[in-house]
Amino acid sequence: FDYEETTNAYLIVLMNMIINFGIPEKIRTDKRNSFSINNAKSSKSKLNVTQFGRICEDLNINLICNSNPLFKPNAERENGTFKRRLKAELKHEGITTIEEANDYLNNVFIPKMNKRFSYDINPKKNVMKENNYTENELNFIISIRHERTIDNASSIKYLNKYYLPIDEETGEIISFKSGTKCVVVNTYDNKLFGIINEKSYLLTLVEQQVDETTNAS
Repeated sequence: FDYEETTNAYLIVLMNMIINFGIPEKIRTDKRNSFSINNAKSSKSKLNVTQFGRICEDLNINLICNSNPLFKPNAERENGTFKRRLKAELKHEGITTIEEANDYLNNVFIPKMNKRFSYDINPKKNVMKENNYTENELNFIISIRHERTIDNASSIKYLNKYYLPIDEETGEIISFKSGTKCVVVNTYDNKLFGIINEKSYLLTLVEQQVDETTNAS
């Protein structure tokens, strides 16, 4: 459960799916903004591709978007059944907060439904690929990314805060020319990295950013 349908919520679902079952060959979704952008381009440029779409491309998952309910009838029908059951059970248990609902969903409802309705997967028909990524690699792939530009102080502004790129091996601050492009990577486990000239750097928070318009004495 989340307060609204967001990309971050979908990433949590994707991460749990990969950890528990492997990497899906294909994902079918509707055309909400988290999944589809009109005239989305190919992985070569990754322009106009959603965050979720980019992650699927990096994991070699075929993401297919279609808002027609007949596109995935089994999922629509089963979701309706489970929603009605879950709504009744939450009311019966007196659960009123999202934290309590998630705890009940993951520890009571899903195991009970799986025990009652699930069946063994036929290995000959299974199209889930084995997950060969490490936890750190998955955290880096399943991430939110935005392009930023390095300023005159060799820092990067992200979410109204300033960061400096740090060499992961030496711990040294690395200076770059103003105007250099940086892709900020906000990983699944909430760490910040910067990809500059195809190399990854840790981003460390600058406590106070000097106003670039201030003249040095």
